[in-house]
Amino acid sequence: MALFDESILTRLRRLRLAAGRVQRGGARGERLSRQFGAGQEFGAHRPYTHGDDLRRVDWNVYGRLGQLFLKLFEQPGQLRVLLVADDAPTMNFGVHNKWLAARRVLGAIGLIALESSEKVLLSRLSVPTPISFDGAGEARLLSLLEDMPVANTSSGSAGGVRAMFERRGRDSVLVLVSDFQDGERLTAILRDARRSGVRALAISVAAQEELTPHFEGFSKLTAIGRSETRLRVDDRVLAAYREEVKAYREGVARAVHATGAAFIELDSGDPIEPLIVDLMRAGVLGT
Repeated sequence: MALFDESILTRLRRLRLAAGRVQRGGARGERLSRQFGAGQEFGAHRPYTHGDDLRRVDWNVYGRLGQLFLKLFEQPGQLRVLLVADDAPTMNFGVHNKWLAARRVLGAIGLIALESSEKVLLSRLSVPTPISFDGAGEARLLSLLEDMPVANTSSGSAGGVRAMFERRGRDSVLVLVSDFQDGERLTAILRDARRSGVRALAISVAAQEELTPHFEGFSKLTAIGRSETRLRVDDRVLAAYREEVKAYREGVARAVHATGAAFIELDSGDPIEPLIVDLMRAGVLGT
């Protein structure tokens, strides 16, 4: 399924223009310089695409690999938006799929951030190497998110995400989207972000089928990686389940807030634009 249809992209482009006007108007200053000069540091490489400035090509890399890559530079104080998707198998669930919702959220935030002249890094928990984007990387960002698969298992190191925190002294914000079914692992990442001086926003996405399931009688349940279980479901069982889910979600919210991160709950069927507007108003994007 496509990440966005054309009508949603049109609305996101309007939001991008609004964000760009705020930056060009001088609110908090533009945090990313696109010129070479004193005070800048090498940040990363990205592949050359037609129309890029040839002065930014790293000819040393070309001599070694025979491929064109651009040098990306950044100044101290540049805002870096770190987009992290929890790609655990539990995310691939729901009529309104949680994994699709997560990628849409990250895609929309990435588009706004790039329009606002911010550096964007994209990572998922199962893959150790983040991907870097600059202001011309919108199409590539959406393409990668659209094709991004969910992982086969929930195991794997979060070292790639933690490596995004290593450069201290920069203005960085982490946006982590997950269903928080592995809450301890995720709150550990958020604590690491806080220790590194990175502001964090955790977005918990859930499908309605998880929150208020509607089935009764004998049901066959299959946990990921485990054998089947037959269970008789009645009103009492459903009520107990809903209470347990509510308690768990409240516990996740408390744990996330304890790390110093902001926390938002999102239904996988909710539209994306209101969330983006709220983030812009809160100063997370475009200001």
